[in-house]
Order: sequence, then C-alpha cells, then structure tokens
Amino acid sequence: MKILIAAAIALTVTSAQAMEKKSDRISCTGTLMEVDVRKNADWPLAVIWDTDGKYACTIDRSGSGHDPLRGCNVGEKCRVVGTFQKIGQTYSIKIIDRLEYRE
Repeated sequence: MKILIAAAIALTVTSAQAMEKKSDRISCTGTLMEVDVRKNADWPLAVIWDTDGKYACTIDRSGSGHDPLRGCNVGEKCRVVGTFQKIGQTYSIKIIDRLEYRE
C-alpha cells in the first residue's frame, strides 16, 4: 500500500512538473509604465518590469478597442498573468488571464 501511495505521489509531482514546463503563462508584478512606440497607435505599449524575476513584460493594447489594463494606471504596481511570446529577454503578453493592482 505504501508503495502505491509513493508511486501516486511521484506520478502527480512528475505530471505537475511536466505541465509547468509546457505552461505558456507568465506572471509579471511591478510598476506599470507606458512607452510610445508607434506614432498613430490607439494605446502606448504597456511595460511592467518584474523586479523579483528581473524581466520585462509588455502588453500591446492596440487593436483591442478598449484598455485591457483598466483598473491599473501608470505608476501603480500591477500584477498581470497571461499567455506570452518570449522575445529576447522580454515576455510579450498575448492574452491577459488575470489583472490585479496593488497599493
């Protein structure tokens, strides 16, 4: 019985690790900044520098028709979780799963 329990735990841990490696989600927590990169863009590029992870996340809001970061303003600390595409050392957030602002 103990062997079966140990095997089940090992399988669960291995499965969780495999899922984590396949995960295309990133969490980025830091102060929201905006950078104008295109002259006629609907919205400036949103940038969050994650001080704990020492990486940057960008959110291109153009074409969305609304501000997907509403509730989090420039200069405030925000946490964004979403799918990403890694470009160099930067994580470009494609779909926002969760957005939180912190004081």
